[in-house]
Amino acid sequence: MNPFRFLKRNLRGRIVLLVGLWMVALATILLVSSQWGSQELSSRALSERQHLVQALADNLDYILKSNLILLQEVALGARFGFEKDPPKTVKTALREAFLQSIFTEGVFLVDRTGKMVWAEPRRPAGIDKDLSLLAPIRAALEAGRPEVSNLILDGVRRIYAVVPIRDWRGDLVGAVGGELDPGSLRFRSLLHPIRLGDTTYLDLVDGRGIVLASNKPERAFIDSDHGRFLAGLIREKRSVVGTCHTCHEQKGFPEREREVVAFAPLTNAPWALSIRQAEKEALAPAFAMERRFLFLGSLTIVVALLFAGGVARSVTKPLGILTEAAKRIAKGDLDRPIPQFGEDEIGSLALSLDQMQMKLKTSLDTIAEGKRDLEKRVEERTQELKALYQELQRKEETRGELLRKVISVQEEERKRIARELHDETSQDLATLLLSVETSVSSASEPLKERLMRMKALANRTLDSIHRLIYDLRPSVLDDLGLPSAIRWVAESRLEPLGIDLTFEVVGTERRLKPEIETTLFRIGQEAISNIARHAEANSVRIVIEFGDRLLRLQVEDNGKGFEPEKVVGSADRAIGLLGMRERAALLDGAFTIYSEPGGGTRLTIEIPGDGYLI
Repeated sequence: MNPFRFLKRNLRGRIVLLVGLWMVALATILLVSSQWGSQELSSRALSERQHLVQALADNLDYILKSNLILLQEVALGARFGFEKDPPKTVKTALREAFLQSIFTEGVFLVDRTGKMVWAEPRRPAGIDKDLSLLAPIRAALEAGRPEVSNLILDGVRRIYAVVPIRDWRGDLVGAVGGELDPGSLRFRSLLHPIRLGDTTYLDLVDGRGIVLASNKPERAFIDSDHGRFLAGLIREKRSVVGTCHTCHEQKGFPEREREVVAFAPLTNAPWALSIRQAEKEALAPAFAMERRFLFLGSLTIVVALLFAGGVARSVTKPLGILTEAAKRIAKGDLDRPIPQFGEDEIGSLALSLDQMQMKLKTSLDTIAEGKRDLEKRVEERTQELKALYQELQRKEETRGELLRKVISVQEEERKRIARELHDETSQDLATLLLSVETSVSSASEPLKERLMRMKALANRTLDSIHRLIYDLRPSVLDDLGLPSAIRWVAESRLEPLGIDLTFEVVGTERRLKPEIETTLFRIGQEAISNIARHAEANSVRIVIEFGDRLLRLQVEDNGKGFEPEKVVGSADRAIGLLGMRERAALLDGAFTIYSEPGGGTRLTIEIPGDGYLI
């Protein structure tokens, strides 16, 4: 079903729709433009945050690099050996490194096994830790490169930076490291305060996603809600910027709005900086632009629809009056005048409609007069046709009755002739045969030969009379019924010609009324005779079907076939088919024949109802 079908019946709706569609298209253009502008503003805001977090990360990288250089200077001074008691220059270098660096908990020197040799500031005897168990120290001594650790929890929170020491031969002989308390003011001051909005905060995250420092103190040392994702980015040293889609789904965190996240990893440590801000605040200019364009687009559509409604009303109101007038004219009310609407197109339409109404009234009066005269003539002609039809029905009933009587008389005459041939002619021929056989034994040779020829002729004549008797009225029809009679006719006529016969009885075989059996037998007999004379077939199939409400006889051959229309139209060949059709009609049955040249012939007779049973 067409969803706009109602518009075909509503001019006002079409006007409003067309104007509305134009304005919707204009509003759509505005909305698309606003979307593009909003996306551009959003992209610019994200890019600015990316540059900002990268600048902060570079600054923090610089600070870490400066502190690693301080440790590297100590390592250079200790490359000539430090044994159990390092030289004074090394101790002084350690002291200077502690005072100038961010390592709030001290700077230390370890040998190649990780055992502490010296530390600044000095620690009380007996409380030195076994630093060889710390992962960053093991990694620096094994890999021979500087290491900066993630947050290490060993009773207290610590961060370590370790630089390996190589002797003048290039062999690892120890390491110098710094120990940092991430909760100290010195470490927290590494994060520069930023003023981007009320919802903005800056996090320093280690390689396991733990927040090392934040301008929101309550976030320090918690697992970031994107810890696994951020840890992967830190390993890949990859910067990203985008919106947070899942932070509000993590357990253990209060629900909050979507955020804009800018992330930049550090070069000299497995850390990264992230700036996070509520999306509605970070992208406020873009959202404001979308709202303004949405408001303007909606206002434009509303104004356009109101304007379209006014225009449509100025057109459709007079058209509605003219439409009602046209409906009134269609109902036959031609007396009321049609109002005029000026000289424009609608006024011209009203004038034309009024003129049409007057001419239509005149025409209808003329037509009504002619109609009355025509109805009178039709009534007279109808009565004549009715009388002729009744007469035709009576004649058809008479013809059918006469045909039934003719067929009945014909069958009775067949019986009488068959009975006389059997009782008189057959008996006389049988007596003649006995006389000839008796005379043969005592006759001379010449006479015996003529008597034998006479005997053969009498036998052939007797056989012909027997066949004629069976053709006129086979006793098997009266004794065994329709299937046996038709089978006998088919076998006696077709098998001598070498035609293969298939005979089937479908359903339960039952005896029929005598007139039904006789009629169907004659139809089947005629069909079999036609096959024997004309079909040139080598296979014939006969089916008799006894149904609950239908009796069907079907005769089918694979002969040369014919065109039924031409045969029916030919007087010399149509008698057999017409006879079968008439016999079927007497039983209120249906007679159908299908044939085509080279395609064989199929003949079907169907007798409806259950009145055909005895």
